[in-house]
Amino acid sequence: MSAAASVVEGVDANPPVTPRIAWFSVSILLLVAIMSYLDRQIISLMVEPIKASLDITDFEIGLLQGVAFGLFYAAFGLPIGWLVDRYSRRKIIYFGMTLWSFAAAGCGLASTYWQLLLGRFGVGVGEASLSPAAYSMIADLFPPRRLALALGVFATGSSIGGALAYMVGGALIAKFEAIGAVAWPIVGTLEPWQMVFIITGLPGVAIAGLMFLVPEPVRQRRKAQTLAPDKGFTHFLKSNRRYFLCHFFGFGVVAILAYGSAAWVPAMLMRRYGLGVAEVGIILGSVGALSGIPGFIFGGWFVDRWFARGRRDAHLRYFVYASLIGAVLAVVVFQLADGNLWLFIPAYALLHFLQPFTGPAVAQLQIVTPNEYRGRVSALFVLVFNLMGMCLGPPSVAFITTFVFKDPTQVHWSLTIMYVSGALIAAGLFWLGLAPSRRAVEAMA
Repeated sequence: MSAAASVVEGVDANPPVTPRIAWFSVSILLLVAIMSYLDRQIISLMVEPIKASLDITDFEIGLLQGVAFGLFYAAFGLPIGWLVDRYSRRKIIYFGMTLWSFAAAGCGLASTYWQLLLGRFGVGVGEASLSPAAYSMIADLFPPRRLALALGVFATGSSIGGALAYMVGGALIAKFEAIGAVAWPIVGTLEPWQMVFIITGLPGVAIAGLMFLVPEPVRQRRKAQTLAPDKGFTHFLKSNRRYFLCHFFGFGVVAILAYGSAAWVPAMLMRRYGLGVAEVGIILGSVGALSGIPGFIFGGWFVDRWFARGRRDAHLRYFVYASLIGAVLAVVVFQLADGNLWLFIPAYALLHFLQPFTGPAVAQLQIVTPNEYRGRVSALFVLVFNLMGMCLGPPSVAFITTFVFKDPTQVHWSLTIMYVSGALIAAGLFWLGLAPSRRAVEAMA
């Protein structure tokens, strides 16, 4: 291990927090994450009513789901990561959540496509604060051998939030559609989908205040300045460039699969299975809760155990196998199960179980990165996988459906093409990253 890479544990005067406080902090961060994914994904269940109301195409919906949110989410991630490395992380999350909650509710006041697009911009900017700050905090709350599990628990917020988006969103849409458009003072007449945005967005303004119950943890694993000059963040990235390229782009491709399927599976079920919004919400919400949540926890637990037994590349190796299995399952989910819910539900549940990647992916980044770089490395990772996932996932499916098949009912073929090709590419990238990941871990040991 070179002097430049040397680190020391607990160089700060104060010790890390107790396990009880650490898990309490994760529980608050989990609640914040649930709300972020609820506000992010609620739009996927309202594709048809928004299209009808604003007279827009699948491709324009894809931009709302992906590019409008993802570009701003990713662009603001790096400057926020710089702030995370220097200032109070809980305050950063508080202000970010307040912003995205108001913006999410503001989507309900949109009466044109461009106003809705602007609201999604705001949601993206606000939510960009959560991941870099939360990852950095959790890395200072837990030792490396427990980090993937802790981050996996935090990451279950995506499955819980997604499940709530489907189940609560579906129920709210069905209820408001039964009532119809309602005239309100000041804001005017609101359609059912607009009222759903407002009701699911505003609670986050109050929940943001819970961040002040979370203690700001002492920053651990700083580089020892007396050992060697700090050659800088850019030098650190360049010296580990093969590892970061394989890691970032591998998980970026997995994000394309996750966001693309999350955005268009609801529409597929409505178009090819003839299901209503409420039915789709119950099915996908149940799948997300019953398979996605265990998938996050199992992935983190399994990788932690594998890593503790000496498998230094466990965090990437796990996803070599998961991606290959996912490619096969995608054919079952989107082709063989077409019209058959009894086959679709268990196959999609298994795919959903294998798909979660945040815990192991982020845990390895925290393990190989000195503390003073974690916020920026995390933000760069968030930048890459969200630019790829959000900006390529939903729009790619919509592009194939709109411009290749030119038939909305063929969305299952678009999902198949996206998932199978992407899963194979991801497996290849992870395989190429195994040796560099081992070297990066050993350099920080």
